[in-house]
Amino acid sequence: MERNFWGYVKNVLNKEDAVFPSFSMTECAVYFTKTLAAVHPGKLFHIPSWIPRLSDPQVEFDLDPPSYQQVTAVIRKMKASGSPCPLDQISVICFKRCPYLRTYLTELIRAVWLSGSIPSEWKRACTILIHKKGNTSIPSNFRPITLESIPLKVFTSCLRNAMYSFLTANNFIEHNIQKGFTPNLSGTMEHTAQMANIINKARIKQRSLVITLLDLKNAFGEVHHNLIQSVLGYHHIPNHMNNLIKSLYTDFKTSVITSEFRTHFIPVGRGVLQGDCLSPLLFNMCFNTYIQHIKAEKYRQFGFSLQLLNPIHWFQFADDAAVITGQESENQHLLNRFSIWCQWSNMVVRVDKCSTFGIKKVLSKSAQYLPKLLINKDLIPTIKTGESFEYLGRHFDFNMTNEKHKSEVISLIDELMSEIDLKPLHPKNKILLYSRYVLSKLSWHFTVATISKTWVVENIDSSVNKYIRKWLEVPISGTLSNVFLTRNKFGLNILPASVKFIQCQTVLRNALKTSPNDSINELWKSTNNHTNIQYDSYNSTKEVLKTFHSQQENKLRNRLKCQGSFFENVSKFSLSQLNAIWSVSQSKLPKNIFNFTIRYINNTLPTRKNLSRWGISSSSDCSFCLHPESLLHVVAGCQHYLERFTWRHDCILNFLAKTFQSLNECKLHVDLPGFESPSIITGDEYRPDLLVSTSDKHLYVVELTVGFESNLTNNVNRKKAKYKNLIRELDQNFTSVKFINLSVSSLGVFDKECHTFVKMLNELGLDNQHQQYCIRKIIRSTYYIFCCRNKEWTNPELMNI
Repeated sequence: MERNFWGYVKNVLNKEDAVFPSFSMTECAVYFTKTLAAVHPGKLFHIPSWIPRLSDPQVEFDLDPPSYQQVTAVIRKMKASGSPCPLDQISVICFKRCPYLRTYLTELIRAVWLSGSIPSEWKRACTILIHKKGNTSIPSNFRPITLESIPLKVFTSCLRNAMYSFLTANNFIEHNIQKGFTPNLSGTMEHTAQMANIINKARIKQRSLVITLLDLKNAFGEVHHNLIQSVLGYHHIPNHMNNLIKSLYTDFKTSVITSEFRTHFIPVGRGVLQGDCLSPLLFNMCFNTYIQHIKAEKYRQFGFSLQLLNPIHWFQFADDAAVITGQESENQHLLNRFSIWCQWSNMVVRVDKCSTFGIKKVLSKSAQYLPKLLINKDLIPTIKTGESFEYLGRHFDFNMTNEKHKSEVISLIDELMSEIDLKPLHPKNKILLYSRYVLSKLSWHFTVATISKTWVVENIDSSVNKYIRKWLEVPISGTLSNVFLTRNKFGLNILPASVKFIQCQTVLRNALKTSPNDSINELWKSTNNHTNIQYDSYNSTKEVLKTFHSQQENKLRNRLKCQGSFFENVSKFSLSQLNAIWSVSQSKLPKNIFNFTIRYINNTLPTRKNLSRWGISSSSDCSFCLHPESLLHVVAGCQHYLERFTWRHDCILNFLAKTFQSLNECKLHVDLPGFESPSIITGDEYRPDLLVSTSDKHLYVVELTVGFESNLTNNVNRKKAKYKNLIRELDQNFTSVKFINLSVSSLGVFDKECHTFVKMLNELGLDNQHQQYCIRKIIRSTYYIFCCRNKEWTNPELMNI
């Protein structure tokens, strides 16, 4: 799973979502041949008089072909995970990593740009099918996504950028109404926030409101190619660019592929391709003709107005439209204009997929009602009283309770967490799935829904924490503040769902605050109240994380003295540059020892002192020496355990000795059987644990101490004082003498004074792997000591530590 995280998620957790077609190749070919076939290919689209003409451009179109820098910028923004076209299997990764290939690609793109004609090899693609919903035997229930070759995708991206720059510079594109596929604009957030604000204000102020949601049949696939040509001319796109786009859609063919078959190449006679980088802009330009029509003041006045200024009458995100007015008659008028535009543009409205929602004043209060609106003489379905409608992924109802989002979040958490819980995975991998996958599935709900942080804490955090405690075997009495810390502070970098919620709300509020649209800025100001002030205080999601981690650290230092004792000690005395290595070492431990480290850190291991505190044992004293059996006492302090503590010390020393023994340039003296004694050099008065001498008369004197975290500084000072005179004496016989006080905690945390040991490893050419091995060996031996505290001392050499 660590090697291919998202592949595991797709194949194991999301395997039921990977729904494949059940129709035959013949049925597929017949359907898409009919769907992609041109309808009235000779039809011309003259811009009608009721669509206002755009003024002449003030900024000329830049016809220069893309430069190497522009091509490089496009490639860098493309996702490395994007699927290559099956016809050539060339991934964008090749171009991301090889400037030489980008140079050749730039020359190719420039040549095509100047020629005004797209190569026929580029106009062959493959189409994959993504299931939407419904019966898998019906081809229309699948969304076709076209996989083009990388050169064509880069080319159309450069063309899109040039066209968008021209349209923006001349203010030809409307951004207050159409917000789909617009760079630097959070369209879905803006539309949903405005919609929620309008419904709330209408209900509270007892104002009439009518909202109609419109649905176009196969919107992208119904765009007539001749309409594209007319629209390009309407927007003053130069003939050279017009010819390039015409060449692109002339004789373009695609083959539909599934896991079972591949159809013959089918000509694309209509529609803009989903998956092509230029298609969203072309669709928006087509729809912009209608938006320019309804921008006129006589249509804007139909909109719903909160302050009698800047009324809002239409929302558009790609093909998702919402008509917003104060009265039914006004809404009907706009629907009539839309029907006329659809007849001109050959677009088809699916009335059965449309819906309408109404609010009006009844007696002395607002109430939901059922508007009667028509489109193409068909009655539009209404949203029943008490029910909600969905627009751009957010649910809206009369009371704006967000109950739909809440129920979806709860069911999603229960489903995903229980499924992960059943997998035979290491706890670290279960936590990884939660952190990277589960939280990402909640992001949209947390962003658009108006849910309180308190509700998330009480309903989602409590459910998540239950599973985290189970996976890490942390009792209910143990804090999770330790695991919420970052990895370089001995945590697991887990985020509660409530912190993810604050991050999502911060993103939403910042998007409203920094929007280029003045109306959205006003919306942010008007909603900058006691509810949102906590989110507006953050400038970024990083600040949210920083504040959360600071709160957890403060909690461990000042409020949880017992459970925070480990963090309090190691944060002061640990060697920070090795903390990350400690985290890596911990992640490679087996499940039982991994969970042991978690419970060790938050002091919830079943020592007699804890058992007494929990009401499980009547005595808190050690059964051997009758002293209070705390964690320190068990792993480093009991006088009856000295044999075990000595074994752990010698085990680590033996590992270090064998590590240095592999270096040919070093001569060792170790205070262990089977090695030359250090007393040969130091005399009988001093017996340091390890002497390492090099061929050029450099001597390292290593003294190893494995003690409890709170004793790290005392151990360092004691050993320094003990060997001070010896170092002075040895300095006369060697070129240099370095005393290395290797003071390590019972859980493998290195003291700050160990920086000389790290420097020695680097000088002798040893990498981080040896430090990881050392840390894991200490943790394993401490685990063994703890497990055997009240059992007969067996042969430790039989344990795989």
